[in-house]
Order: sequence, then C-alpha cells, then structure tokens
Amino acid sequence: MALIFDNINNTNPQVHVFIIGVGGYKFLSGGNQERAQSFNQIGVLKQLTSPPKSALEFRDAILEINSHTGVHFQQPLGSVELLISPAPQDPNPGKNGEVFEPATINNIRTAYNNWKTRCDTHEDNVAIFFYCGHGVEKMDHYLLAEDFGENPGLPWLGSFAFDKTRRAFHSCRAKTQCFFIDSCREVTGTMLNFDLPDIPLDIPNFNVSDCQHDLTIKSSAHNERAHGPKKKPSYFTQALLKAFKGYAANKQDGDWLVKTADVASRIHDILGIVKPGQEQRQRFINNLGTPITLLKHDTAPLAHLSISCNPKEAIAKAAFRCTNLNNNTTETRQEPKPEPWKLDVQAGVYELSANFQDNGFNNCNEFVPVIPPITQKSLDCL
Repeated sequence: MALIFDNINNTNPQVHVFIIGVGGYKFLSGGNQERAQSFNQIGVLKQLTSPPKSALEFRDAILEINSHTGVHFQQPLGSVELLISPAPQDPNPGKNGEVFEPATINNIRTAYNNWKTRCDTHEDNVAIFFYCGHGVEKMDHYLLAEDFGENPGLPWLGSFAFDKTRRAFHSCRAKTQCFFIDSCREVTGTMLNFDLPDIPLDIPNFNVSDCQHDLTIKSSAHNERAHGPKKKPSYFTQALLKAFKGYAANKQDGDWLVKTADVASRIHDILGIVKPGQEQRQRFINNLGTPITLLKHDTAPLAHLSISCNPKEAIAKAAFRCTNLNNNTTETRQEPKPEPWKLDVQAGVYELSANFQDNGFNNCNEFVPVIPPITQKSLDCL
C-alpha cells in the first residue's frame, strides 16, 4: 500500500503528504528491462541513487515532526502516501526489510487522486507534495515515473506534466498547498524537434483562483540541473529539511515559527551551509502566496555559526571557545586549524572567544546573538 500513515479525520483540518522518489527507471540505460529508445537524448538518462534516499529522508522528517519532538505542524498529521522506485545500484535504500509501492505512472495517478481527495475535505488542511527523480522541461516541466520509456516511440506516457498539474491542484479546498520538486529542468534537442504530449495528473479549472497559501519550490532553474551525492539525499532535500528543523525559523511573540515565506527566502542560503559553493551551481525557483506558519518549534531551533578572526592569519593559531549563555554549555575547538570554526547550535546568546599561545595576536572574546539560518562572526584579534 502506498498509504504508510493513516490517522485520517475528515472533520478536522490535518496535514496530508504525498512523497515520490524515483531512482530506478527499468526501461532506461542500466534498468533491468532496458530498451533501445527512439530518442537518443532520452536514452542517455541513467539510474539515480539519490532520489529514493531523498524521499525517505523527507518521510522520516515528516514522521519525526509528528512524534512530538518539539517541532510540530500547525495541524496534526493525517496521512502520508509514499511511492519509491529504487535504483538497481541501491536496491534497498530504506530500513532492513522495507518494501515499497513502485512509482509507476498508474500508481502515481491513483495515489495523487486519493491524496487530493483527502486534502479537499477541509479548507484548513495542509497539502504537501514532494517529488525527487528525473525531470525535463519544454513548455511544461515533465516529471518521470519508473516506467518512462516503456514505449520507446512515446516515452512521455510514463511521465506527467507538473506545471499543469500544479495549476489544477488550486481547485482543492486546502488553502495551504506546498509542492517541492527536486529534479532537473534541462531541455534536450530531441524535445525541441517534437511536439510533446500534454499529460498532467489533473486538469486545471480556470474558474478557480490560486490557493491562498502557496509554497511551490523547484530545485533548479529552467534548463539547469539539480544535484545530489550518490546514495544520499540531494542537496535540495537537505536544505529543505534544515529549513523545517529551524534554519527558516523566526521568533514571534516568544514562539519560534517556520513560515512559508521564510522557507522560500532562506532555502538558497541554507544550501550554501549544506554544501559550500553549491549555491553557485544550483538555483532554486519558487512561487509564494500569502505567508502562513507551517511549523512551530517549542524551543530555540538550530542555527549555523561560523567563527573566524581578524586578521585571517590568526584563524590558524586560534583555540576557539563557544559558550551558550542560556544554559552555560561550552564547546571548544582546542586544535587550531586554518579554516573558520563552523558548528550548529541552538539560537541564543553566546560568548565567543579566541585564545593564542604566542604573542602574535591578542586573546579576545565577544557576546554574540546567534539567529537562524546563519551567524558569521569575526573576532578582532589584532
């Protein structure tokens, strides 16, 4: 069954999640039923090991949030729908013994319809859609199912047009709709030469306005790639989940809140924390409606702290110390290193110090407020 979590209550508002991770494409290069494709550039699409890991990491984060760990959605979790197609190079991406419903186009269509029906039961429902796998783009952004390429003459029967599907979902009663698309958006020469079939999962209703609270983020710009390490979650997924875990939080009236607008505005900066330099290779594109609180943290969330020295030459000789003044816990970096000290800490006020064994630089300390997503402090050691 694709429905892996079911606490559905059609009377009260809830969060309903649909997750797709496609790494195994059985009819493409390296698949267990590989077929010669009619379109050369389609034939070079390969198997992927990162998308199943990304989808499962997203699933685990959603279930962890639901387990009352100090972070929770504004509405309780109602359902989680999951489709995973592992790559042959990593046939068991989940926990020992886990078996998944494959992300074929028919399964995607069925699960989508079920998910939308659940989301449509209450206007205060929160709809969350996550896809990670191959994607290509021409007039629309096509997301590829496991059985893409089964018909080499018409491989698009194993895909769906996402942009039109997204427009169609605005007809759902749920006022908060979050779509996270982790895929490439490259245009191939073959696509430019042909008129592609327009096959969404749903048909837009032009008499319907856009949902009130839209958060739609794509992990790549038009004609660009998304990136991820082998057999690990993608950089986009890592950044998105760090946003949920507090990097996108703001303190408001004593509460730490993660709002849709802050996820959209900070996620690219968070990418630079996840993978320094990656923000130069990968651009996230988003659509945003009226902001709304998505998550609440009961305690101060995590933030990224980078400590360096002025002048830079002092960094290699500094023994850093970082003390949280809220609870008097101390972390130290005793071994001097040539690069800044980077660590994840709870948001709050810290005493930062740099100490030196020789007389070339002055020992120094400062009190610094640390807030998400990142605080960078250079201690004056002249």
